[in-house]
Amino acid sequence: MTIQTKSWVRDRTVLENEFGIHLPNVVDYTTNARVGDGAFSPITAANNAIPAQFTTYIDPQIIEVLIAPLKAAQIYGEAKKGDWLHDTMMFTVVEPAGDIAAYGDFNQAGYSRMNTDFPQRQQFLVQAFAEWGDREVGRAGLANIDLPSRKRMAAALLLNHWQNQSYFFGVANLQNYGALNDPGLLPAITPTTKTAGGTTWENATAMEIYNDIQKLYRQLQSQTKGVIHLDNAVDMDSPLKLVVSNEVQAHLLKTNEYGIGVIDLLKKNFPNLVQMSAPQLSTEGGELVQLFVENYQGLDTFTCAFSEKLRSHGVVRESSSMKEKLTQGSWGAVLTRPVLVAQMIGV
Repeated sequence: MTIQTKSWVRDRTVLENEFGIHLPNVVDYTTNARVGDGAFSPITAANNAIPAQFTTYIDPQIIEVLIAPLKAAQIYGEAKKGDWLHDTMMFTVVEPAGDIAAYGDFNQAGYSRMNTDFPQRQQFLVQAFAEWGDREVGRAGLANIDLPSRKRMAAALLLNHWQNQSYFFGVANLQNYGALNDPGLLPAITPTTKTAGGTTWENATAMEIYNDIQKLYRQLQSQTKGVIHLDNAVDMDSPLKLVVSNEVQAHLLKTNEYGIGVIDLLKKNFPNLVQMSAPQLSTEGGELVQLFVENYQGLDTFTCAFSEKLRSHGVVRESSSMKEKLTQGSWGAVLTRPVLVAQMIGV
């Protein structure tokens, strides 16, 4: 017995208007099914697949995107100075002075004096908000992502990147300078001209690169007027640090005709020298090389100074979201003795 034909168009209107039932994929009633034959013809749109999400595997491991390393504190050292309530930091510099005179029983000439200076640095504070919505957190949870902690981490990383840059370049329009642009730094010298032409280490031999570093060390000796010499500069109390950019660091692996590399020569002749790299030494003026005495007579040459590494101002609840302000402060890089830093640009 064949099922009687019905008007699907009429019934669909009734189902939608009176019962709120919507079947957009149904096109008509079947007219082929017979009672007892166990067969039914499809009345929905032809489809033999399932939604793609049911065949998609989500790896629970979260892959972190790589970012540039924060190297300033590792290279120059770091210390807390003051707190976020201070605007200015002052240093006391004392220099002996005076003159002598020929002796005479009644000669009153010749006196020792003391000259003082009080250089200053200004602090700069920055902030970043971490915000998350209730629905946003719930949806991220479906992918096993802890959204609030991730946004806090992103805000802290953002602040740390800014602080790292302030240690290299300071803050414009303030008495806040970095290790690469402090006004007290002496002018950078130029490398030697290479056999292949130019001054860069790209086409230089291992010995030409080593000779450039020797020239930089001689400049350091010249600047200090003998205060720094080989026996003193390389002992455990006052190590040397050689800093280059990542672009030229690989050139230190070049070897001479005997298979001895630049690094090997440096280790042999400067046993207490530490070599480090940072991308910030690739400057607009060329590739920069710094050679400095890390510590002399118990005083660090550079100090990356911060007032607040991370200050949370508390989580604020909104109608359907939350936010948290995070703050950080930097004084830049404090340079105590510019003569203990020699620079070369153009390698």
